[in-house]
Amino acid sequence: MVYIIKSTRVPIFCFEVRVMKQRQVHIRIPEDLYKKLKVRCVYGDTTIQDYLIKLLSESAGQHSPEQVSVLIVEDEAIIRESLREWLKDTYSVTTCENGEEALPLISKEDFDILIVDVRLPGKSGLQVLSEAKEMKPQMKCIVITAYPSVELAVEAMKIGAVDYLIKPVAPELLERVMWETLLKCKAANNKKVKGLKESNSRH
Repeated sequence: MVYIIKSTRVPIFCFEVRVMKQRQVHIRIPEDLYKKLKVRCVYGDTTIQDYLIKLLSESAGQHSPEQVSVLIVEDEAIIRESLREWLKDTYSVTTCENGEEALPLISKEDFDILIVDVRLPGKSGLQVLSEAKEMKPQMKCIVITAYPSVELAVEAMKIGAVDYLIKPVAPELLERVMWETLLKCKAANNKKVKGLKESNSRH
């Protein structure tokens, strides 16, 4: 089933797909990404729903959608909960109010994606980002802020952020960035595996 949500920002194409025969997932896709997927599926002789199910089951390496875990570190309860509500149907979502809560969790658990606000009580978001990347360099990090600047964006990217979003963050934009990040991870992992296989075949 495909339907469209009217949006003040961009048209959002929504797909109802059933994952693992039991779980129904609603996937929101911006129009430009939908067009790219449509072309790819035509050439691949498959439907967009089937293609999305395949990607969901293989995203983030060999993880299934239930295994893709997200940590949101945001001190504003309204923003924190609205993002959690938006993402919880597709991802495993954990939330924290500050870095002091988040860092012990990061050390114990393997989150796929970290979403962190720059201005937090106690340790700043960039401090949390830096320490998180030291502990878990494979974790992908997205920085959000209500006080954007070129210097801040550059610093965040240098530390290891994959993207930098300005508040108020449109949930569909955040999910799109996450989706593209997971696809890039999968592509990089596949390329690495292919390279290893080719190297082994030469010996």
